[in-house]
Amino acid sequence: MNEENDNSCIICGGETYTLEDAEIKVRYNVCKSCGFTYKLPQYHVDQVKEKSLYDNHQNTMENEGYVNMFIRFLEECVDPYVKGGKALDFGSGPGPVLYELLKQRGFRASHYDPYYHVDHDVFDSCYDLITSTEVFEHLSSPNKTIRNLSYLLEDGGILAVMTSLRPTSDEAFLKWWYRRDQTHIGFFTLKAFEALIQPLRLKCIYTNEKNYFVFRKEFSR
Repeated sequence: MNEENDNSCIICGGETYTLEDAEIKVRYNVCKSCGFTYKLPQYHVDQVKEKSLYDNHQNTMENEGYVNMFIRFLEECVDPYVKGGKALDFGSGPGPVLYELLKQRGFRASHYDPYYHVDHDVFDSCYDLITSTEVFEHLSSPNKTIRNLSYLLEDGGILAVMTSLRPTSDEAFLKWWYRRDQTHIGFFTLKAFEALIQPLRLKCIYTNEKNYFVFRKEFSR
């Protein structure tokens, strides 16, 4: 599998077809096998533009709706599976709200963001819990990212992900609000997530089949 090959799926290496989005004037590769939909690289915004768009987000502890979104995520994707220990919030954004909520829950928490909190020391530890919310849709190399995150998990550790699943039909996808965000470049299906974790010691133990995914790292034999 070659993640740089524009003609193959960057998740599973399968054959793709091109989908035109006339409304926002971009094109995608859609995998015929796993359904992963990837915005062609020439339509990706550069890092300066990307950060300027993130700077506009009102992602703070004072934003009650934003905080409640994470509380619901924690109640559904973390509380049933891990009660404490070391945690990493990967892609914590301009206001590390989830990181703060993890600390409030008693986790020994760290956080990392490539724009707002570049702390490479976090990659020298292993974690009982890694959270990554509204991150996977921004990734140009999701295989590499999830592989690296899986290496950071303790055996039995939890990776909790939030990203919205792609509508099943192209017609519905081309009406979907989520694709309009200029920084969103990859759109997952359940099959795409299955293909993403297949080479790894990760098992999906929960999904709401909408936007929550919980993976457990299996113990080595």
